[in-house]
Amino acid sequence: MPETSSMLSFDRIADREIPSAPRIAPDGSAIAFTLSRASKSDDHAASRIWMARDGGDPFAFTGGKAVASDPEWSPDGNRLVFLSTRDDADEKSGLYLIPVGGGEAQQLGDVRGEISQPRWSPDGSRIAFLMMDPETAAEKRDREAKKDQIVVEEEPKQQRLWVIDPESGTRRCLTTGNRSVRDYCWAPDGEDLVVVTTPLPIPNSIFGESRIARVPVRGGLEIEVTRFPMAPSNPVVREIAGKRAIAVIANDHRTDPSPSIWTVPWEGGEKRNVLPELHGAVSDLLADPCDPASVLAVIVEGTHARLYAVSLATGKRAGLSPGSLREHGSVEPGISVSSDGSQLALVWSAADIPETVWQVSRDDSIRKVTAFNDDLRESLSPAEVVRWQSFDGVQIEGLLIRPRGVPHDQVLPLFVQIHGGPAWQWEDRLNLSWHDWTQMLASRGWAVLLPNPRGSTGYGSAFEKLLQDDVGGGESKDLVAGARAMVERGIADPERLALGGWSWGGYLTARTITQTRMFKAAVMGAGVANLTSDHGAGDIPAYNPLIHPGHPYDERTWEYYASGTPIREASKVTTPTLIVHGDSDDRVHPTQGQEFFRALQQAGAPVRFVRYPRERHSFKERAHQIDLMERICAWLDQWVTPTPGA
Repeated sequence: MPETSSMLSFDRIADREIPSAPRIAPDGSAIAFTLSRASKSDDHAASRIWMARDGGDPFAFTGGKAVASDPEWSPDGNRLVFLSTRDDADEKSGLYLIPVGGGEAQQLGDVRGEISQPRWSPDGSRIAFLMMDPETAAEKRDREAKKDQIVVEEEPKQQRLWVIDPESGTRRCLTTGNRSVRDYCWAPDGEDLVVVTTPLPIPNSIFGESRIARVPVRGGLEIEVTRFPMAPSNPVVREIAGKRAIAVIANDHRTDPSPSIWTVPWEGGEKRNVLPELHGAVSDLLADPCDPASVLAVIVEGTHARLYAVSLATGKRAGLSPGSLREHGSVEPGISVSSDGSQLALVWSAADIPETVWQVSRDDSIRKVTAFNDDLRESLSPAEVVRWQSFDGVQIEGLLIRPRGVPHDQVLPLFVQIHGGPAWQWEDRLNLSWHDWTQMLASRGWAVLLPNPRGSTGYGSAFEKLLQDDVGGGESKDLVAGARAMVERGIADPERLALGGWSWGGYLTARTITQTRMFKAAVMGAGVANLTSDHGAGDIPAYNPLIHPGHPYDERTWEYYASGTPIREASKVTTPTLIVHGDSDDRVHPTQGQEFFRALQQAGAPVRFVRYPRERHSFKERAHQIDLMERICAWLDQWVTPTPGA
């Protein structure tokens, strides 16, 4: 596409700074948040803590080259605890305390390692945190002597729950045994913590049976409360009809796969889905200080994510997103609330508005706190919700982004970008990164369709279950129907269609081009080419029984996996395909890209396979992010005619 003044440069995309996880002070007078760069330009990631006080402009609260993140206010509002790699050549995190009124940050105790989720006790006398088991002296000697063999899934380093005294630095480990703590929360009286545990610390364990347990802070054995078929998240302790209960974000595996709010009595008992008829998906949850029987939740409804107060007794929802943030855009997970519940801090964005920290009052007033990347707005295009009927009459929804300033009657080249997951969704939020190409392509003259095919979250369990035992079938047809609908409506040129996606989006790209020749180019990013070999080589095979009728190592299901496998029908492919993959990807092994590359070579289809050293499923290095974006745009320019009839 020809260059224009509004074209977003690859450097600007890779260098933009993104605010996340704002934490509001207990009295609502200040907000601390993490500001991170979208890429790392050397061996170190870049993130710092910023602060906005008393309605003023935000400023950098931590400095230097060290990574600083995860700020949490003390209950009295006088100190912050945060994570930082400062003074550690191996980039191991430590816990640091800093006075909010001024002064130097001091390391808390001698804790170093893979640390996460620091949280103050309600009375401020302790700080809890999660930490992976450290390397022992013997293990370090063996590693340095190159005796570093790995026995897969045996003798794992578990993630433990610790507490530390913020005055003395004295720490204690509260969990032991062959369980890994995934998430936790304090009980309101500070005498117990609630933990979510899995047998192993690996991602695969998330998709198997997990436990919720109570852990006494003063010591003692865990007390199991209940089990879930998949690991829940965001536990909070509440009271329902005067009785203590635990609320979490959870689902019921294949039976009820959509993320909802579930509760269980404190002493154990029957689990209950608070929102059984929810046509949406819960993505964040925290206690509501205004009502002990209520929670605050971010709920994705179709293509928008909004903030609600939810009664755990009745399931009644009260919208808290102010009007200007409710009608479009999406609230990000990671909200926080003041101690009296009157003030909230959140990050919100829309397709044409970058991520912004907002302070929201319960009286519907709002204040914009940050303005990072506001200079990009002149190059961003808004999204419009579009719907179409698929082959079987099911209505599919998505977002359409047209190039900025182009008349609506102009026929455009169309790129269909497919989301990952498959249990995920496109929302009206900023999609601008090495991974989300919408605005990058729109600024180069493309219309972009972001479809939410069957199986996507945000539309309820019934819609998600349409994917079960039909992997790659109806989904692919939903995408084709969407592209055809855009052609029929005079939006897209049928001779200038392309598609692509990352992860599951890469799989559906490969699957779709084995079924149709309507697309003139494709981009398969970290995608699955062989459902059977991916089950063995990927790091989350336990996810597959959610959508498949079992595992592939059985003659009754072997053929099912084969039927949805792209390489099985790769001989039909003529679409020029760019395959890109990280060399260190554990989620989708790079041999998946290699298999499809060889299959398309054999089929005679134009194909290019690019591997990126050191990159995992998500790309971090700046040079790699830029190269990836350049290659995608160059590939589309090569195979899709820039103008009609050219």
